[in-house]
Amino acid sequence: MASSCDATAVPFTLLGALLTAGPAAWPACVGGGRAFLRDYAQRGTNALLWAGLVAVTWVLLLRVAALLRLWALGSRIPGPHALLADPGLAAVLRTGGDITGFLSKLHSSYGPVVRLWAGPSQLLVSVKDPALVKEVLTKAEDKLPLTGRTYNLACGRLGLFVSSFEKVKSTRESLKMFLNEKLAIGVGRSSFKVVDAVMDRIDSIMSKDFLDSRSFSQHMAFNVISATLFGDAFFNWSDAVIYEELLMMVAKDGCFWASYAVCPFWKPSYRRYRTLCAKLKILTEDIIRKSKDQNSYQRSYLKSEGMIKDPNRGVLGEMMAGRCLHGAAEGLLSSEEEVCGNIMGLMLHGISASANLIGNILTRLVLFPKLQNQLHAEILAVCNESSELEVDDVLRMQLLLATVCESARLLPAGPLLQRCSLKHDLTIGSGITVPAGAILVVPLHLVHMDTSVWGNDAGQFNPERFLKKEVDLGDILAAPSGSNGNNFFTKCAKTESFLPFGSGSRACVGQKFAILAISMLIASLLRNYEDAISSFLPSLDHAEV
Repeated sequence: MASSCDATAVPFTLLGALLTAGPAAWPACVGGGRAFLRDYAQRGTNALLWAGLVAVTWVLLLRVAALLRLWALGSRIPGPHALLADPGLAAVLRTGGDITGFLSKLHSSYGPVVRLWAGPSQLLVSVKDPALVKEVLTKAEDKLPLTGRTYNLACGRLGLFVSSFEKVKSTRESLKMFLNEKLAIGVGRSSFKVVDAVMDRIDSIMSKDFLDSRSFSQHMAFNVISATLFGDAFFNWSDAVIYEELLMMVAKDGCFWASYAVCPFWKPSYRRYRTLCAKLKILTEDIIRKSKDQNSYQRSYLKSEGMIKDPNRGVLGEMMAGRCLHGAAEGLLSSEEEVCGNIMGLMLHGISASANLIGNILTRLVLFPKLQNQLHAEILAVCNESSELEVDDVLRMQLLLATVCESARLLPAGPLLQRCSLKHDLTIGSGITVPAGAILVVPLHLVHMDTSVWGNDAGQFNPERFLKKEVDLGDILAAPSGSNGNNFFTKCAKTESFLPFGSGSRACVGQKFAILAISMLIASLLRNYEDAISSFLPSLDHAEV
């Protein structure tokens, strides 16, 4: 009986159990082989559960430590006393109120740097002082994660508009270089085609209905961006009207759906939005094919004729040729899908900003007819009605460029310029530490209306301020001093307060292109048309053209 309970016969490991003669040889006191294996599995499961519990606890402790660190660093920044969420900010965000006015009051009370809690783990830091703004925009290289999710949701795989600056740095540089080179060829010709295409469409719309300045500006922006991206193939595309409508619908709701941590696939409205995105992608692929075919045909024709001049193939042709967006085309996964996503992202981003600026310029021209007459005279003095506009011609139109910049200053594309640093803390000013992941915002209206920088008439429309020495338009346009033979570009130190296109590491790569291309567009428009309030609507407010 003692031998049946001999402890030396009991295997203590799974390997020992497998090496013995089998469960039949084990003593009865251990319950047999099945009981041993069941107990062994139970012990292994408990060990895995304990390991999982320790891992989860460790992760939670790290998150709690990060949250406590965020609270500790955030509490050192001047701001209202609110730990979890500022009730004033929550009310403004919930009702869609005047966030600029709200931040203005806080800056008046707490200084040039203000801290706000948008939630228990979301810190928002507003910076107003021009010197600190320049420092923040230089050091904070990343975009908000919500921005990247918005473009990924609408456009799919793309190499632009991602949050991390390191992932998009080379792509941005190549795109910037190409857009600046694009100014020297084809933009003048495209501006005339854009005006003709838009005016033909407007004539057909006006015969049936009224068209306000906002819609007109949207059409102009859509056409000029499309002509830049797709080249001449765009002007013969039959689906352009449908494509524009889809773009506007996708752009309208993209940020809302991207704000969900988990895609709400159970909501019919979300599924409808995804359907719109799919249709938009199909149309984008269609115009890409047409643009590629036309570029190939034009190159073959020019080669057969012995001509060296390249066709106006746009950004898309350069993408396919490997001359543009090379940073996004690296690796095995680079494909036409990524090119399509980049094109859609450029369209969504460029149209909204350009339409806003064009609409503001047209409104100012109606409100200031004397300025419009001066611009018309300046345009005719630089070039006659039949000649094509070149970049050098526009650079000589000092008042026109000043009008475009002043319009952008008074009405930027958005109220806030947003940045963040995803991995590293930022130290700004005299020792203020902004923790990693905090949202850094620059209230553009407060910076652009700062009387200490722009003078007592900062809130008034005055293009001539850009013709003085207070602002260096040469720096804004990245043009060499004296390149146009005028003293138009001067050295100064206040251009850092002109931020409609951002500044620093993540400044808009198309700033120079946008200002000069829109200037060309306005010049082409004013050569043949007058901007005025419709005579059929005498009671129309001046905000509508």
